Amino acid sequence: MATSGVSSSTSSGLLTPTTISSSGGLTSTSTLTNNGAGGQLQITGLASGINTNQLIQAELALKELPLINMQDSITALNEQNTQLSMMQTGLQNVSFDALDLGQPSLFFQAQTVTSSDPSLVTAAATMDVGAVIGSTTVSVLSLASASQATFAYTAPASSADTLTIQNDQGTQQISVTAGESNANIADAINSDNSGIAYATVLSNGQLVISSRTTGNGGSTASGNGNPITLTSSTSGAITPVSSQAGQDAEVVINGATSSPTYSPTDTITDAVPGVTLTLNGVTPTNAPVTITTSPPAPNTNNIVAAVQQFVNDYNSAIQGVESAINTPPASETNSAAASGYSGSLFGDPELENMLSSIRSAVYTSDPTLTVGYQSLQDLGISTGASTGTVNAASKAGMLTLDTTKLTAALQANPSAVQAALASWSSQFQTVVNAASGPYGALQARIAGNNTEITDLNSQLVTQQQMFNNEEKALQAQWATIEATLAKLNSQKSSLSIFSGGSSSGSSTTGG
Repeated sequence: MATSGVSSSTSSGLLTPTTISSSGGLTSTSTLTNNGAGGQLQITGLASGINTNQLIQAELALKELPLINMQDSITALNEQNTQLSMMQTGLQNVSFDALDLGQPSLFFQAQTVTSSDPSLVTAAATMDVGAVIGSTTVSVLSLASASQATFAYTAPASSADTLTIQNDQGTQQISVTAGESNANIADAINSDNSGIAYATVLSNGQLVISSRTTGNGGSTASGNGNPITLTSSTSGAITPVSSQAGQDAEVVINGATSSPTYSPTDTITDAVPGVTLTLNGVTPTNAPVTITTSPPAPNTNNIVAAVQQFVNDYNSAIQGVESAINTPPASETNSAAASGYSGSLFGDPELENMLSSIRSAVYTSDPTLTVGYQSLQDLGISTGASTGTVNAASKAGMLTLDTTKLTAALQANPSAVQAALASWSSQFQTVVNAASGPYGALQARIAGNNTEITDLNSQLVTQQQMFNNEEKALQAQWATIEATLAKLNSQKSSLSIFSGGSSSGSSTTGG
């Protein structure tokens, strides 16, 4: 029987003093002794006095190393896949951003409409193209409001009632139970989604009913104010208290006070051709709001935002890859953490080559394009302007966007900017997708790791079963040894008793 990690020295008795090494869970201070008087075996619980479980584990320790290494390998491969998947996701986002920059729709022409005071009037092009170009002044004389009426009403104490609300939009009826409160009646009016009115209750209990639509009830200010009436089927106690007519919004365009524009709502679509106005307040006297409509052109703000999104996502993805290949495993600074299965991607040559290819693709230019519009650098996308010093982000290849330079390029020659981005986008996506696409290098590597993980798991199950069987066999062997030792101990005790009895008899006879 091999007892790896066990050393012996000489002594009297059946068993020698035995020191156990630290392998297999035994400590270096553990000893197995045989110090019984006259060499008599000192039993510590088992027949032999030996901690057989520790001996078994010590013998199995070396055989368990392959299992531990397999599990370490599986853990390391899973850690790699986590990092690789994060890189893949980050680079896919960058590829999608590049795709967006190359889309013709990003450069579709549209008109920008601005207001000199959005707190009073906001404006937007009704369609992408077609609004009247130039500036228009808008004076808001009044905002649209809904008609309303206040009533004192008390429901019959002992009978039901039906209230009928009417205005220019139609009729709404509400069933009232005996003694019902005006608060409940208001709730019933408001919960009728097909109704024409809303209601609330004043602190004095009076019922205020308002139209669900603003305006005076007619067109071009010809309505009668859209009055609200309230009647009771039982001629209940209804007393009109006050009323207020609805009114249209009224605006004057370019100072033409003789021909104002009216609208039943605060949204006006025909005052400035092709522009939708939203009225937020009445303009001061002689202080109109100026609405300015640009000629049709690509939306500069949207394009700049799309380029900035690419720069942000690119920097994030590159930082993720750099962090993986530049971060050493713990064993580099802590020898106790040394492991051949750390899962570290430190200095990974495949990832370094991938990173180099992607960086090169960023700076690719197309000499067939308009001079000054052949690369991202021409559009203000680079690692930063030269200042005589090198910052960490620039050294790491992080991109920056000069929005002033890009905006100027868009204003000077939007079609040339579009051509530059389209050309760059196509070749850049090819490079990035080769790394992060569904059939790219990262996915192939993840798939390869998964295959290896599956194989290792299968081997681990088989090896673990073999290890368990060997452990059981050793336990059975030691159990047999213990039984044999126990039998020998029993025989030894019998012989000692017999020997003692014989000596005593001989002594008596001799006397």
